Amino acid sequence: MKKLRIVWLLLWLPLIAFAQLEETQVVISDGLSNDYLKQKIEMNISHFLVACNKAVMDGKKPKLDDEMTDAAQETLEQMWKASPMVCPVSKVEEICLETSGGGYQIRNVPISMMAADEDKKEQELVFNMTSSGLIDNISIAIDEHKYKEIMDEHESVEDLFRRQVIIDFIESYRTSYNRKDLEYIESVFSDNALIITGKVVREKPKSDHALRTLSHEKIVYQKRTKKQYIENLKKVFSGNKYINVIFDEVEVIQHPKLTDIYGVTLKQEWNTNRYSDVGFIFLMIDFQDENHPLIQVRTWQPEKLNGAVLAREEVFSLGDFTIARSIIND
Repeated sequence: MKKLRIVWLLLWLPLIAFAQLEETQVVISDGLSNDYLKQKIEMNISHFLVACNKAVMDGKKPKLDDEMTDAAQETLEQMWKASPMVCPVSKVEEICLETSGGGYQIRNVPISMMAADEDKKEQELVFNMTSSGLIDNISIAIDEHKYKEIMDEHESVEDLFRRQVIIDFIESYRTSYNRKDLEYIESVFSDNALIITGKVVREKPKSDHALRTLSHEKIVYQKRTKKQYIENLKKVFSGNKYINVIFDEVEVIQHPKLTDIYGVTLKQEWNTNRYSDVGFIFLMIDFQDENHPLIQVRTWQPEKLNGAVLAREEVFSLGDFTIARSIIND
C-alpha cells in the first residue's frame, strides 16, 4: 500500500505543485452591466476552479456549496468521479452571454482532465448561471470558432434562439457520456427514436480478382431501438472507468419547410481505456416542444472506409430522414 501511494504521488507531483501556484481568477470583460451580479458570477466560477485545483492537490473532492445549485453539484460529482480536473491558468477573461431562459453563460474556461490521454487532457468548460449568479450547469465546450460559426449562420431571431439551445444541447449531450449520465441520455431520446449504427466489415476476396479486392471494405448497418441502445450503453459505462467523447466539425441545418426540425452532423472521437474510434454522428432533433427537444434519429458511421475518409455525400444528413418524423409520430 505504501508503494502504491509513493507511485501515485510521483505521477501527480508535477500537477499538484503547479495547482498550488494557481489561485485562478475569472474576469468578465463584457456583456454584463450589473456590477453586483458580475462580481458574483466572477467569484462563484473562480471559487469553483480554485476548489478543483485544491481538491486535486489534496486528493479529495472539491468542496462547494453556496456557489452552485443542487443540479450543478450533482453534475460536478459525476464529472469528478469520471475524472478530476484542474484549471492550468491563473486568470480567465471571457465575455458573459445571456441565455434564452433568463440566465447567463461563460464559455471557454480552460481545464485539464486528469483521466484523459495526454493529448486529450486540455479541454474547455461552459458554465450556465442562474439569473441570480449561481452555477446551474457545467458542460464541456465545443470548439470556440465552431460555436461562432454556427451562431453566425442564423436566419431569424427564432433560429438564433434554437441554435443556442442546440449548442447547449450538444454540449450537455457530449458531457453526459463523459460523466456516464444514463438518465440524461435516456431523457433526450424520443421513445420511438430511430438509431442506426454502422460497422466496417472486410469482404471476402473473389478468386478471379483477388488482388483488387483484398482490402475492400463495406459498411454494414444495424437498427437499434432506444431500449437496446440504452442497455448497451449501460454495459459500456459499467465496463470503463473513463469515457472521453469529443465532438468536432459540427454542422447545424434547419429544415427549409419543417422549421421545428434540425439536423446536426458532427465528427465524434470516442476514447475509453478499452476501445477508441472516430466516426460521423447525425442527429435529427425535433423542437415541437421547445423546452424539451428530442432526438428522433441518431446514426453513426465510421470516419474511414477503404483507407479514405467517408465522402460527405455518403454521410447521413437531414434529407435522408425527414420522412422519419411522420413515421415516428404515427
